[in-house]
Amino acid sequence: MNALDAAAAPIVVAELRIAVHASAREIEDDWRALEKALPISVYQSFDWINCWVEAATGPQRIRPAIVAIRREERLVAILPLGIERIGPLRVARFLGGEHANIRMGIFDTAFGAALDPATADDLLRLVARAIGGIDLYDLDAQPVEWAGVANPLAALAGVGSARCDVSRMRLEPDFAAVLKAHRGARKAKKHRWQANTLEPVGGFQLRRAASADEALAILDTYFAQKATWFRSQGIADSFAEPGVADFFRALVQRRWSGGDTSLIELDALEFDGGIRAILGSGTQSKRLSGYFMSVSDDEWRRVSPGELMLHEVIAASCARGLTALDLGRGDERYKASWLDVVEPHVRAIVPVSMLGRAAAALLRLKDQAERRIRDNPKLWKLAKTIRRWRGKAEKPAPADAD
Repeated sequence: MNALDAAAAPIVVAELRIAVHASAREIEDDWRALEKALPISVYQSFDWINCWVEAATGPQRIRPAIVAIRREERLVAILPLGIERIGPLRVARFLGGEHANIRMGIFDTAFGAALDPATADDLLRLVARAIGGIDLYDLDAQPVEWAGVANPLAALAGVGSARCDVSRMRLEPDFAAVLKAHRGARKAKKHRWQANTLEPVGGFQLRRAASADEALAILDTYFAQKATWFRSQGIADSFAEPGVADFFRALVQRRWSGGDTSLIELDALEFDGGIRAILGSGTQSKRLSGYFMSVSDDEWRRVSPGELMLHEVIAASCARGLTALDLGRGDERYKASWLDVVEPHVRAIVPVSMLGRAAAALLRLKDQAERRIRDNPKLWKLAKTIRRWRGKAEKPAPADAD
């Protein structure tokens, strides 16, 4: 049977070959070939996942389980999973944690289209046996579809909405046309006001890191800016978790040591002698995906440096010929100002064992409670206020003067 016939034939799950790898490097050549043939996001690229495995899984005590699925000797899918222990529970999740804003498997187009919900469920159970000893799949932040193709794991029984969707915007070579479609007159007026306000201090500059050393310096500034912001808002600093800072440094080193040049970019908006805003991003399939963004907590916040930076980055992205841009999950005002296409995301909680079934019920109840709070503007505002109060109460006291 040739590859075309195999793709058209009904899927018999028991005839698939399942291999579980502890390292992405074990299937690097096949992975790179598959990602070149498909419009995946940067979060499923070999380099992104490999950097996460090598930098973060050890410190976070995650057991990598890179699942390669073959049909007629041909690689047709990759599930980049990691196994986490939560008390007695062993949970399989997509690698990348909260830093992977878009999480999904990589599926050959014809193979993915042939996976109906029942067959996909059978496939996950076969994968669970191959991995061994897992109780539950918790596959959050999955797009319902990607590049116009349905995600086969987003239609499983019991799938619910993810905690946050991802929004994007369409780009085209003519930035003026893009600006016009997004309340351009108002944005242009604010941009002129920002430029005029900053003229007395020498104006502003958007600088893109041109070397690993420059990128690492900008990255360190980002970590400091974001840590200050997280403390003020009472939010746990996800970049301070074990291995995370090393992961982003690994992306930088990979990108500047002969890896994919679009794996990570660091843009810094500078004026009045300092970096006032930073955007970290990656690009795949002509789509820029924002990894993170920060703004300095000083008197210059009044000019909205983050908005100014985005204006410049979006213009540069149009000039580069990119066709889409997203800024990760969340519904912050600065995102809603530009991003007008909502991509629904789902969370698939699939129990494998008796313990997993009990845990799945609890996770779904927790999801429902969180969704009620987020969907109620008054409750969500109150929750954020309480979080900020807690952050101020926990802020370290300044050291005594000598």
